[in-house]
Amino acid sequence: MSDSDPTAAPAGVPPDLAGTHAPAERYGFLQAAGARLRYACWNVPGTGPTKGTVVLLTGRGEFIEKYATEVVGELLGRGYCVYALDWRGQGLSDRALADRGKGHIDNFSTYMADLQLFLDKVVAPAAPRPILALCHSMGAHIMMRVLSENGSGPLSAGVLCSPMTALKREALLRSVLMLMPEIPAIDERYLFGTGPFVVFAREFNANFVTHDERRYLFTDQWFQADPRLTLGGPTLGWGRQAVHSMTAAVAPGYLERIDLPLVLISAGEDPLIESGTHDAVAARLRHGEHVTIAGAKHEVMMETDALRDLFWQAFDRLAKGVLAK
Repeated sequence: MSDSDPTAAPAGVPPDLAGTHAPAERYGFLQAAGARLRYACWNVPGTGPTKGTVVLLTGRGEFIEKYATEVVGELLGRGYCVYALDWRGQGLSDRALADRGKGHIDNFSTYMADLQLFLDKVVAPAAPRPILALCHSMGAHIMMRVLSENGSGPLSAGVLCSPMTALKREALLRSVLMLMPEIPAIDERYLFGTGPFVVFAREFNANFVTHDERRYLFTDQWFQADPRLTLGGPTLGWGRQAVHSMTAAVAPGYLERIDLPLVLISAGEDPLIESGTHDAVAARLRHGEHVTIAGAKHEVMMETDALRDLFWQAFDRLAKGVLAK
């Protein structure tokens, strides 16, 4: 784990993003059950004091470089080391299907086991304390489930951005899934309304995730710089497992087991996640806080500067409280 694996590094950096991209000190692969998981680690630059570590977990379809473009540099500038993971099936981690463009998973418990392995084998042995989690969407959902079932482990607190607690139009998805047999021939198809990545279909004016066009294009630019990162939509099987996992996460007594201080950040204009559920989720946590960023779409950390400032205020407030202990 001490040596960086060059095959886990991006093949290239988009020229327009080179000025803000923070290359990791170490890229590597972690062998999990049935897949290699790719991770990256950054140390605080120079000789300045280290405040601790941030474990950065992305959402569905995302990859480490999307956050290494700006967010990682902002964390390093605050004095935090950063440890990031590509979920299996995306980024440079192994893909589940022969068609690499399909985002597929057999069960969300597999994601949970992968995260626990990453925390145990990569983060806990080396990361400077305290360790904060910073998770987006699906990553936030998986983190909450791991915290409930496995405990806080090495973590001291966490920020969950647009956590996947319920989906918009989820009732329709559940109705369709009830009609579809749970067999590989069906579950490995693209979820209705999605398909392979097509750059020409990514019109900014029709996007669901941000008001900031420059940051919206990060994904396209990285896919062009390293085509191995490219990913299309989720499969029907991914949708089925997501619904099962969200049901499990809100079962009576489940959220109440989480003992870690968590700030849930809702995007006020989120068209993907049912953010109206976040207040009730936060209320069930032992140490939960709910913050809504009015005007933000789903990807708060990829929003306009003014909206991102509100996110960073919430992050810095939590971090200050942890450091004061």
